[in-house]
Amino acid sequence: MVKGCTPREGAPACLLRMGLLVAPPDDPTVLVPVAPDVAKAELVRPIEESLERQRLDAHAIAGSFVPVAAIYTAAKREHTGWATAIDGEKVVHSTLAHAVRECREELMTVQPGGARVSYDLDELDHVRGTARHRTLYPHAVRTHAATLRHIERLTEAGCEVRTLDHVFDRLIVIDRAVAYVPGPGEARTSVLEIRQPSIVSFLVQVFEEAWERGSTIDPGASRTVEPDIADEIQRAVMRLLVAGYTDEAIARRLGTSRRTVAAHVSRIAAALQSRSRAQLGYLIATSGLLPVDEHAETDCTPLSA
Repeated sequence: MVKGCTPREGAPACLLRMGLLVAPPDDPTVLVPVAPDVAKAELVRPIEESLERQRLDAHAIAGSFVPVAAIYTAAKREHTGWATAIDGEKVVHSTLAHAVRECREELMTVQPGGARVSYDLDELDHVRGTARHRTLYPHAVRTHAATLRHIERLTEAGCEVRTLDHVFDRLIVIDRAVAYVPGPGEARTSVLEIRQPSIVSFLVQVFEEAWERGSTIDPGASRTVEPDIADEIQRAVMRLLVAGYTDEAIARRLGTSRRTVAAHVSRIAAALQSRSRAQLGYLIATSGLLPVDEHAETDCTPLSA
């Protein structure tokens, strides 16, 4: 063995792998020792270079997302107010009162009847002015003295009022820009404020289609219901009966009392000589009392009792 060298043949393979023995440039038949720190550095260097390249790649990827994240954050901040839950009876009433006072062009409301709640907007100063105000009620209010008095005050203030056989849930739309719909639950102490343009536009369309089907009402006239209106109410009861609604659910849909609905059901059952509710639904559906297009409307999930 030459001093400082060792023959290549027979050298430990582990020392070669670790770079602790290397061949000098002028004699590939021998191996010379390498300091451990130098050998370690040579082994670690390509790994560190690879990690640095990956770090730079990761940094570049993160940098490319900076403008996208900024756009997303701005859009999210802008759209946060498109749907806002408002809770508490007093807060609901004050919020709606302020919103309606700010109405400049048009106010659309739907009142399904029954007990009045915090967002029924009784104060007339809310609807005075040049803004057009239209509201929809169910036909059932035509025999309800207290509601008729309220409608009379509304019409005196310039409001246009129409009624339908039944209406959808409470709705307030202001200047076709913001809408309010009830929150969940029977207590109805919350509303959802909607400012998303497409949703508000859809609610306006729903209101307009219902308005076109509505019948004008004279609150100062007799409380007796015109024959055509009475027929519409009875058809609505039959339509909901066929769909499987209970009397209580029908009353909620039509804005009337359960007793009134029960009276309608009793008259219909007597006319068709029905012995059970299931038979009554079948007889109504097969008797031709409902137009074909109204049969289609009965394909819905009945409300729970």
